Amino acid sequence: MSRRRESQVPQINVENQYTAHLSPPSHARQSSSRLQPPSPGEDRIEALINAAQHLEPGTDTPWRSPSPMIIARSENNQLSTRNHHESMGPPIDPAMEVLSFSPAGHVSSLDQWAFELVQSNNPVPNRTPADALQTWLFPLENDMHTAHGSHQLAVDGFFDHEAFRALPENQASPSGSSVSIASRVPRERFQRVQSCWPSRNRRSSRLMPDLWQSLVSSDCTNILSEVGSGAMETPMSERERRNSRWGLDEECRSMLQGTLNNLPPSGPTRSESYGDTASSSGDAAGSPSVEGVQFPPAEILDIALEMYLYYFHPTLPIIHIPTFSAKNAPRPLLLCMCLIGLSILGTAGAAKFVTRTFPAVLQLALAELQSLPSSDEPPHRQMRIIATSLLALNLASITGRKSRIAQAEKMYTELIGFAQSQGLFSANEGVKLDPLLDEALDMDSKWKGWAKIECAKRIIFGLIEADCWWAGYLSTSPIIRPETVQILPPSDYSLYHVNSAAKWFHLVQRGARIHSNRITPSFHPTPGLKLDASSFRSLLTLLQLRTYESNDRLAPATSYQQKQLEPWRIYAEDPRSRDVLPLLVNLSSSSIDALRTADLNSAVLWHASCMVLGANMRYFELAAGRSGPEPAVNALEDISAWSQTPSARRSVLHAAHIYKLLFDRKVSDIVNPHSVVALFHAALVLGLYIFTLPPSPTCPLTDAPCVELLDLVDWISIGQLGFTDRNPQSPAGPPPHNFQQSSSSSSSSSHTDVVKFIRHGGGFSITGIALEGGYLAARRTLLHCADLMEGMGRWKSRTFSQILHIMSDDLTDYEGEDGADGEDEVEGGGGGNHER
Repeated sequence: MSRRRESQVPQINVENQYTAHLSPPSHARQSSSRLQPPSPGEDRIEALINAAQHLEPGTDTPWRSPSPMIIARSENNQLSTRNHHESMGPPIDPAMEVLSFSPAGHVSSLDQWAFELVQSNNPVPNRTPADALQTWLFPLENDMHTAHGSHQLAVDGFFDHEAFRALPENQASPSGSSVSIASRVPRERFQRVQSCWPSRNRRSSRLMPDLWQSLVSSDCTNILSEVGSGAMETPMSERERRNSRWGLDEECRSMLQGTLNNLPPSGPTRSESYGDTASSSGDAAGSPSVEGVQFPPAEILDIALEMYLYYFHPTLPIIHIPTFSAKNAPRPLLLCMCLIGLSILGTAGAAKFVTRTFPAVLQLALAELQSLPSSDEPPHRQMRIIATSLLALNLASITGRKSRIAQAEKMYTELIGFAQSQGLFSANEGVKLDPLLDEALDMDSKWKGWAKIECAKRIIFGLIEADCWWAGYLSTSPIIRPETVQILPPSDYSLYHVNSAAKWFHLVQRGARIHSNRITPSFHPTPGLKLDASSFRSLLTLLQLRTYESNDRLAPATSYQQKQLEPWRIYAEDPRSRDVLPLLVNLSSSSIDALRTADLNSAVLWHASCMVLGANMRYFELAAGRSGPEPAVNALEDISAWSQTPSARRSVLHAAHIYKLLFDRKVSDIVNPHSVVALFHAALVLGLYIFTLPPSPTCPLTDAPCVELLDLVDWISIGQLGFTDRNPQSPAGPPPHNFQQSSSSSSSSSHTDVVKFIRHGGGFSITGIALEGGYLAARRTLLHCADLMEGMGRWKSRTFSQILHIMSDDLTDYEGEDGADGEDEVEGGGGGNHER
């Protein structure tokens, strides 16, 4: 070995090079180590060096990294020959002769740092900073013992050297020999290395790319059903449906009760207070427990499920009713459905049961949701768990109890965040749907495959609606990033609810569309083309999502208060938001069509979206007292200046039309929870606009025009009037002949009055009653809106209506009986016509 090294390495001054970073006492120790017979460890090192040299290229490399095992061996030999004082010989690795960590006679700051670090941990006399740096980079075996075990860098800590022992010198490693590469490493070594790395997340891909084909190929009939392994999914017979309507019998009730009773106890949470809608004094020490709660009989649960499907399901139609059975529904999902139904039912006993069990059901749904990132659940089960969490969120929001909303806030952030991370709002990542359904063998399979896809589309859209609701309620930015959203709008409601494949195919043959085009928040519909009701509502919801995001993002960048009160001014200066206004205006024709056809909630949503372009709702909530007295006073002053602008007058028109749409609704119309929020905001805009006007008659007894705010308006001709500083062109001619049933001249005159009112102001009336600015007219408006809100829906939320009742007195520091409305009332005690 020494002869071979001497012939390969240029003759240099070994002593001078090596002593540049080794202490003088090591000379004697090194020379002594050369005279000792080779140890078994040295034999293994020699064999490795021989094998490595045969594998390396023939040319000499000018620089080689120092081997930790060689340094370790060298240092050990030095320690074992402490008493020998012979001259130092050449190092084992010739590369060490030309490697120097620092110039001779100079210690760098890195050397000094390493020296102090090593000396502080393991003091050794006569050690230089250069020694310390070398030892720190390549520790000795004795220094590698840590709290987690011994980490040895020597070769024999990993490789099995038996395969190398038989190799004669200068013989290469036999790559084609019977000894495999893997056999040279013991399997337990791999296990030890595995334990050093953190476990990888099992979820290696997003849900969306394979979602559609996974749902179609799943063996379940309804993705919101759960059938045990090896069991057959049996739909309800007509006889069973006649007896229990939805299959919720005693057996099903027992399973629901067992699910609640077997829940682990939860930590202390904020408990509910019956008066928490009016005050924040609802804190208590413990959380409600399900122990001792009397579980409703099966008949009541069946009625609750019927209430859910009749009154709540139309607002969030995710359940495919023709293939739904309570017996096959997962227990957490069914519990959420029953609690929503009991909340709608509104009796004192039902309300008390909801109050006691809500925290436990929320905990159950949240535990399922949190298990998804580390699980290998199939896509249809993941969508089922997401749907359960979505219903739990809606149970918190439709009741309007701020204690429940506070408890569900974590669920909201985790649910929307998980759905976004899985690409559920990026339909462009999924495959095309038509080829998937064309592969179906028969019409029944095609219908059921389509229904499973449709259910998932409705769950995704429900998540976007939930994000909008929570962003508005919490006055924060939505979690979903609007610029990344692409969705497939749900298909027609009636097509989703036909109860057989034959009826479904019949409607498809008559022109019903089973799929809609993908839309984004920047989707521009073809001018003059009427959007179907589902696409129109979906697009408006995406625009609302953009509005919430823009308001939150742009608010800190704007210092001028008046500009903040008119959001369209901020949007016009922002590249990401400036197209929101033309998008909404271009949808006006579709809005008018929806207004006349029965799509009540879409028309309300369009007016609400236009209203918030001219009125920043955060200021109106502050003026109502959301953050206390001081911010309210300042906000009222800002709104007083805002009320003199064209933006304010146009927003007031939209607010009045929201009131009109909901006041004139049919008995069969189901009001969406988002429409209730729109009515609340409309009441704030109307009430505070009237309150801040000068107290002079707005309709004097002269020939001056007095605009009726509830009359129909030709929004197509109005265009962007009130939302732009440019003077828009005057309306070209009268509105369409079928816009109003009155004569063309009367329609044209009314339209001209509206244009004058937006531009210059003037007198106005509501239901023919001329209003003047000031407190009395504002109080009347607020109370009318509160009364409409309380009788509008089947589920209860006193929050918004109670705020309006309080405002009707607090605007003038007058304390009345309405201020304590419902504070001591048990939820639901007022029956079934309290709203939200």
